[in-house]
Amino acid sequence: MKISKILAGMSAMALAASMMTMGASAAITGADSNGNMIYDVKTLTEANNIKISDVYGVRAYFSDSAAGVVEQGAGGGFIFSSKSNNWNQKQWCNGCGESETHDIQYDAATKSITRLEETPFWTDVDVSDAEGEYAQIAFCEWWGGDIDFSKIVLLDKDGKEIEGTDVNPGGNSVDLSAYDATEVTLAGNGKAKVDTGKVRVNVNNPWGEDVDKLITPADFEGVDAIAVTAEFDAITDPVDFAINFAIFSDNGPQYWGEGNAANKGCSTEAVTVNADGSYTFLLKFDEPLTVDGDLFLDLQSAFEAATDDDIPFAAKVTSVKALTLKDAPASSESTDSTESTDSTDSDESKVILVDSTDSKTNSAATSSKAANNASNTNPSTGAAALAAVGVALAGAAVVATKKRK
Repeated sequence: MKISKILAGMSAMALAASMMTMGASAAITGADSNGNMIYDVKTLTEANNIKISDVYGVRAYFSDSAAGVVEQGAGGGFIFSSKSNNWNQKQWCNGCGESETHDIQYDAATKSITRLEETPFWTDVDVSDAEGEYAQIAFCEWWGGDIDFSKIVLLDKDGKEIEGTDVNPGGNSVDLSAYDATEVTLAGNGKAKVDTGKVRVNVNNPWGEDVDKLITPADFEGVDAIAVTAEFDAITDPVDFAINFAIFSDNGPQYWGEGNAANKGCSTEAVTVNADGSYTFLLKFDEPLTVDGDLFLDLQSAFEAATDDDIPFAAKVTSVKALTLKDAPASSESTDSTESTDSTDSDESKVILVDSTDSKTNSAATSSKAANNASNTNPSTGAAALAAVGVALAGAAVVATKKRK
């Protein structure tokens, strides 16, 4: 998964307050007391694993309401700042008089302003955290109404928006090498939905609609385990999901969450969905499953929402596997010295070749970003806020939302 577009948090550096602003007003939402909206360059590059030497420019997109204000006329400063270059300011405007000269013109087609240099502006030293070093992007408005930005993106030498690699990719890997795996046919992909106030993803819900019945129960006769893989999108905060299961018989296995007194005959573990990606969930049975009726199977979370429209993320089931344990390789036994050493026809001496093809539970796209669930911790604010198409600014804070391609 790549994070497309960039954006990020407000710099809290004390240096910002002391910089000269050329009489800037405080009309930018989230600006400091001097009227400057300031971003820390290192935060932007590190959150997306971008080399500072690849950054030649910056594009700032106005929100729709701000674009309407700018189109009535506005202008100000577009600043690249560092210790070695100080307050390197160019001017931006819309509706400038013919006699006025401004470096950067507002682009009504994209609702943005762009500053692009011929060489990289900041260096490794600027973002090194060495004493006195810093790298910042700042904006100020000298005239016009109240404005804000919907997102800020970094640009390469050709003026193209840089897509950084994900520092903390979502997804997990599960070792299924002990099983023979059979991919079952899905009748659909399901979706995240609300049931009794909690968000779940149905795999087979006999009480639900047809779209909640993705599998055929008979496909799981005699299995030792079931693996469910689901794709999650627009995850901004970690959400724990776990398989819930029940077979409709008097003594069938069931699982309703860790510690539930009704659990019996099977086990599973919750998986923390901490970022966009593909996650695999594994349900193991104490003994081969007998399917003598219908069954219930879903991915259940403790995430609360009032309606389906209130769920901030998306999910779909991409794979369900019926798993049976492989036969263990035959152990070699010591033979008496008087026995023949030619074991060509001896069943005990035959080598059992194990095909591990099915040990890879995720697709190539998923495995490239697979991370052991144990290490799937909550991304830092900078990284988690980023997979977003946009960064909404609220007050003095910059809040980003995630969007998966």
